[in-house]
Amino acid sequence: MIQPGVFHVCKILRIVAPGAILEIGEGEEILLPGSQMPQDIKVGELIRVFIYTDSEDRPIATTMTPFLKASEFGWLKIKQVGQFGAFADIGLTKDLLIPFRQMKSPLSPGQMAPVYMYVDAKTSRLAGSTKYDKYLLPATADDLEMGEEVEILVIESSGLGFKSIINNRFRGILYRNETMASVMPGDRLAAFVKTIREDGAVDLTLRRPGYDEISHASVKLLELIKLNDGFLALSDKSSPAAIVAALAMSKRTFKAALGALLKEKKVKTDDTGIFLIEK
Repeated sequence: MIQPGVFHVCKILRIVAPGAILEIGEGEEILLPGSQMPQDIKVGELIRVFIYTDSEDRPIATTMTPFLKASEFGWLKIKQVGQFGAFADIGLTKDLLIPFRQMKSPLSPGQMAPVYMYVDAKTSRLAGSTKYDKYLLPATADDLEMGEEVEILVIESSGLGFKSIINNRFRGILYRNETMASVMPGDRLAAFVKTIREDGAVDLTLRRPGYDEISHASVKLLELIKLNDGFLALSDKSSPAAIVAALAMSKRTFKAALGALLKEKKVKTDDTGIFLIEK
């Protein structure tokens, strides 16, 4: 059975006027349209294609790479809203339908939204949903370990931090005090598991557990000074906002890192900023 929404490696059986006929599965065939055919392909070769359905709901192959596969979450741009729902740009010639019943809230053209892509059980079409919560699982200690590095998709900002999706499976929250870097909905980031709560949600941090924060910050500060020709217009009198903008670290961490570099006689300071000591 042809499975839409994923990549397949197929054998080229023959070249015909509309394109190339590919063998997929056991004895099944699918069309790769001529507009999608690479130059100089030959019968018998293998080709990697993504499967979706055309405007007549027939399975069709493409060599284009979509922004996400079935059972994945992505941050997509809404192109238009029609009679049956909204249509999101998924990087293919055919847009992804998000039915009205699958919308967490109304969508508008030009809006960016978190979307889960699934295969409709009745039609085998690819479809989308912004009701992402219902597709997420509670995490357990069998799924994730404390300190484990994970991939997160930042979904939305809240008072405490940023709601996130972990490894396309679990609910997480990245607290504001766990990152000094600029974080925005739609960002894909590497994060670390801090706590797995009883309700299955996961507390996240961008700080690698167990690393020496001051040592790391000192290296980062020294590298930035070198990149700026040996001078950085920051001091312990600089505002926290200016320090965050330049270094993505708190003023407390900055002062400790600067103190370490001064102690090691790698830099010197005056009222204008920090100077590299050339050796």
